[in-house]
Amino acid sequence: MVSNHGEQARNWRSLEINGNAYMIRSTTENESWKILLTNLTEIWVETLTDETMLRKCQTLNPLLTLQAFDWRELVVDMLNDVPKHTRTYVAEASACRIELQKEKDFIKLKFALDLVKGTAQHFWENVTMPVCLSLMELIRRHEILLDLVKQKDEEIAEYKAEGAELIRKHIATKPFSEELFHADAAAPSADFAKAFQSAFHFYNTMNLSSLRVKTELKVSSNCASNDASEVGGSILPESPKSESAQTSRENNSGKHEQVYPKVEECEDEAVPSTSKAPILKLSNTSHKIQKSLKKNKKTLNDFIL
Repeated sequence: MVSNHGEQARNWRSLEINGNAYMIRSTTENESWKILLTNLTEIWVETLTDETMLRKCQTLNPLLTLQAFDWRELVVDMLNDVPKHTRTYVAEASACRIELQKEKDFIKLKFALDLVKGTAQHFWENVTMPVCLSLMELIRRHEILLDLVKQKDEEIAEYKAEGAELIRKHIATKPFSEELFHADAAAPSADFAKAFQSAFHFYNTMNLSSLRVKTELKVSSNCASNDASEVGGSILPESPKSESAQTSRENNSGKHEQVYPKVEECEDEAVPSTSKAPILKLSNTSHKIQKSLKKNKKTLNDFIL
């Protein structure tokens, strides 16, 4: 869930400076605040850290004891809605200073933004690229909707050809034609700031939805892998070969008398003919018994001789 302050900070907000339309935006980036100001032809930027914000508060509010209240919360409120808290401004070609003020209880905290002219890369990343991506996505959705509407018209024509009739006549529609886009085309609005804000809002919505889908896919894949590992650990039995090998190692290291109790155990158990593991154990053990008897017999003959 995104808070209202987060929505305000992500979107561009209108700000009038010297009678000209500007837009300002505040975002958090690497534990710092990034303030952007543009008139759609140029851009001004300032990066604020906690140290710079504290230094500005101390300089602009020498009579206030900043340790007595949460000064950072007041500054964040001003950054989330700069037009609301703007008091004065000084705009120049290479820099722009905007003075802010926030009142809470009996406190009046002053703050200032000192923005410097940004580079072409700043303008591309924050203005041009979001508008281009939004336009590309809108064109893609436009083509999908046109194809879908045309397919719906063909489907309705097929129903009518088979004798189907519409009961609610008031919801009947005419076949779609792309000429409707040109027949009622209105003159483009001159409010480019509003158009840019709408495009950027769509860009934010597009990014949030794609991020949410990626997060859900990642969480579901992790849960599936965990379930698979648990099921695999509970279903897979111990291999009969490994058990037989372990029995062989134990018998080889011990005396011959330890083999006979295992033979009796295998004979006493009621083992079905289809079970393979006990048969392998019996065969392996009987082989050891025969080998042991041969060795004992040879020793008896030697004793007689």
